[in-house]
Amino acid sequence: MTNAKVQNTLKQLNQLKMSGVNENIGNKPKNRYGTKKSSKSKTSDSSISVNNSSIEDQKTINSLESLDSLKDFMANYDKCKLHESATNMVFSDGNPKSEIMLIGEAPGHDEDIQGKPFVGRSGKLLDKMLEAINLNREKVYIANIVPWRPPNNRRPTDEEIDMCLPMIKKHIELINPKAILLFCLLYTSDAADEGLGVDLGGRRII
Repeated sequence: MTNAKVQNTLKQLNQLKMSGVNENIGNKPKNRYGTKKSSKSKTSDSSISVNNSSIEDQKTINSLESLDSLKDFMANYDKCKLHESATNMVFSDGNPKSEIMLIGEAPGHDEDIQGKPFVGRSGKLLDKMLEAINLNREKVYIANIVPWRPPNNRRPTDEEIDMCLPMIKKHIELINPKAILLFCLLYTSDAADEGLGVDLGGRRII
């Protein structure tokens, strides 16, 4: 690489940094402006197939009536490819009868190994936070929007989140908490109702 190209690359990286970019969200670069190789008919057929599959999944999720049935459905759900690289599915922890539900973004390394949300360093911090307000894991219920660890602890993509949203919605419906505490960057309290797409029924978002 010539010196001019190096300087140009550094300039572009600096522009990204100045604009607020501080991480990548994929393992490989993606050309979003390139021409699509697939024909229009193939794309249309693929879209119809995906939509039909999503509709069937939604019907199945809507019919689930217990946490055990939701867990079984998620354990056998293979459309989100994150399950291929994850060690364990991270379903939940805590008291399912609690009126307080904590929701994280996705599991990290320690969560993936143990199969529980918020363990390791993040778990110790959460335990201290709960203790400060006279709570502990036996008094709250904890889950994640995405139940499988993304490779290299990257943030989940929009597509991965969209696939998992119906499951966390059902999770909230089954727990039926009075308050939801969001531990994620995907949704702020101002947009929680719209973002999660759940009928919160007067539940308090923190």
